[in-house]
Amino acid sequence: MEGFDVTFQRGRKRAFDDVPPQHRHCLLGVDYVHVRGLQGGDLYVTRLGWPIAEYLLPDQWFIGQKFSKVGRALAGATGAVYRVPVAHPVARRLALVVKFSRFGQDTNVTVADPKLRADTQFVRQLANAQFLPPFEEFANLVRLRASPGPTIRTKQPLAIYSPPTRYLDWELGRSAHLLNLYTHQLLDGQTTHPGSEHVRYNPERMYIHLYRWIEGLDAVQACEAGLLSNDDMEKLTDVARECLSRKGWIVLDHKPRHVIVRPSAGRKGLVRRNGQIVWALVDYELLLPL
Repeated sequence: MEGFDVTFQRGRKRAFDDVPPQHRHCLLGVDYVHVRGLQGGDLYVTRLGWPIAEYLLPDQWFIGQKFSKVGRALAGATGAVYRVPVAHPVARRLALVVKFSRFGQDTNVTVADPKLRADTQFVRQLANAQFLPPFEEFANLVRLRASPGPTIRTKQPLAIYSPPTRYLDWELGRSAHLLNLYTHQLLDGQTTHPGSEHVRYNPERMYIHLYRWIEGLDAVQACEAGLLSNDDMEKLTDVARECLSRKGWIVLDHKPRHVIVRPSAGRKGLVRRNGQIVWALVDYELLLPL
């Protein structure tokens, strides 16, 4: 397994802003520390991820291009998404969501909601939709979290990992012209520190998002468990969509699987605040500003 040194041979990990500038990047408005593995892999850690950077290193969860046996695929996920618990000495319930980016691939998204299918503007936007590239997905999520309006709970974006393994174009199913477009957008949207190199997308490598796991059930699971009626599930999904819209955002493939709720003690109901169900949004690969 390739090794990563988050101390940069300094003996101890420094505060985010004290990391040598050649290892720091601002990409599309998001700050990262870039750690290069001994075998050529790249790990980009956000400010949110840096306090637990030691627990984001690939040897904690990524072994020989496969997950450790404790990882499990998430129910209902349309891409390669996994939950992996992490052995943290203090945060006993710490777990990662490990999500393989599908950028540059065909979306083939279908919408079941008849109200959205009747919205000509939305259908046109959906027809031209593309999965967000890795750094843009994080950038849009950070912007959503910081935007004014009602609070929307989300997973914390922690890091982006690109393993050193290289693949042929057809193995990753990516469009060459889209990769060129995304690379230009990334170059235009980054600020470099003295001594640092520009970050580019490598067409031959995978990119993996690391998010912090949110405890709970998705709305479909809550409905199947008898914690939500089918009507309430649909209403909650609409509430989440309207809340996003008020903040100036949309998820093009928004659905109940993307809305997370928390069972109350004894699993006799759902956690509420001021009479309203507490919920979180958990899928961002088609999160776009309106």
